[in-house]
Amino acid sequence: MSTRQGRIEALEARLQDGFDKIGDAMARGVAVDHWEKTWVELLREYEALSDELAAAKPEQTTMPGLPRAEAS
Repeated sequence: MSTRQGRIEALEARLQDGFDKIGDAMARGVAVDHWEKTWVELLREYEALSDELAAAKPEQTTMPGLPRAEAS
């Protein structure tokens, strides 16, 4: 697993945990403005890392196990 992939997985866990905690707090009437701001910052970090990971992977042009069709 790449370092980026590990960071993405850690961020996914943090985002889910934060989402759950924010929802619980809102249900109890707790102000969560600061929590939401922090959660959005984590989301932006996650998106940036996901974009980096996608850009680093070569585009798949064939399906595994099938020969590549030549353009005519």
